[in-house]
Amino acid sequence: MPIDPYAALNAMLRAEVTRFTPPVRKAEPTEPPKAVAVESESEPQQTATADSAA
Repeated sequence: MPIDPYAALNAMLRAEVTRFTPPVRKAEPTEPPKAVAVESESEPQQTATADSAA
């Protein structure tokens, strides 16, 4: 079975691009998710009424 030269070239180029591409940077969360979950469980959230905003 003959080898497709364009497919081989495409595979080689993809391998080179992958090798030289820097790793993806992940966004760091502002607060750890565990701390947010602990705060929400320990402190009941109070909703503001229309009278208290005025």
